[in-house]
Amino acid sequence: MPDNWAETTRTVSYEKAVEFQLNEQPGKLKPMVGSWKNVDGEKVEITDRFSDLYAEEIEGRHQQSKYTSPDVERRWIHKPNRSAIHVLLDPDDKMATEVDIRAPLPVGIARGIRRYQDDQWLVGFYGTAYTGKEGLTAVPFKSANVLAADTGETAATYVGLTLKKLRAIRKLFRQNLVDTEAEMIHMLVTAEEIDDLLQIDEYINSRYNPDSQARSKYKPLGEDARQALQDGEPTPFLGIQFIPAEITNPKAYRQGSALTVNGSGHRRLPVFVPSGIAGRSWLDFEGKIAERPDINHSEQLSGYSAARFSRVHEDKCAIVECA
Repeated sequence: MPDNWAETTRTVSYEKAVEFQLNEQPGKLKPMVGSWKNVDGEKVEITDRFSDLYAEEIEGRHQQSKYTSPDVERRWIHKPNRSAIHVLLDPDDKMATEVDIRAPLPVGIARGIRRYQDDQWLVGFYGTAYTGKEGLTAVPFKSANVLAADTGETAATYVGLTLKKLRAIRKLFRQNLVDTEAEMIHMLVTAEEIDDLLQIDEYINSRYNPDSQARSKYKPLGEDARQALQDGEPTPFLGIQFIPAEITNPKAYRQGSALTVNGSGHRRLPVFVPSGIAGRSWLDFEGKIAERPDINHSEQLSGYSAARFSRVHEDKCAIVECA
């Protein structure tokens, strides 16, 4: 069992430069939404989406007007309970150090809250959305927007991220009438998928992907420059922006990671345009320091947040499964 943190850090020469273990840089997924607002209420409306309208030809002079009554779909987000981080600081630990060991703890608490919000993004993407007049009708993930691990291959031949799958993603979003000229498709990828990308010749070879030269922070090295290999970070390809995120790691994404793998052990990668996701915050972040007389006047450092995310438009969200 690891030593108690206070006993470990309670030294006379304690310094403020304290490192927290980070399994994934927090605050990465929260910004990837079409809208983010601070709200109140038990449940809140995200948007009202009306059905398409079409102009009808007028058949003759002085004809009766034809009225169209559009359908409307109202999307909701339900309020979650607050989530919290609490750390106790014993007065003896404070007296045993030259530097106030309270200093780095709020930083770690705030970082943990950001990690919680990223985790909630995954829960909202995979989870149940709600629609209806009162927001009580459940909307599951659209099964037609899930590309199986054997997409483009012989049935039951499970593979990772391939060029065929990338083309299938692009085709799916086009068929769903998503305006990919206005918004780039985003895809969360783990280290496994990044390795898959680096085995696709059309991806790493600048002759097929010249746009990567323009996006790269490095200058082109020639006709055969392999831009994707310059710094090891994925560059856009086929209009898809790849976002590295180890979403299957429960240390980084405690709740969401369970949703990122199916029963066959295949990774389920989120693919979306930002306007397809919305986030609402009842409490973005609140930090408190309180003295606890019931615990010999130890100080309690706390951080609170209450945030939730949801799909806004099913046709703007997809899942790609990779073995």
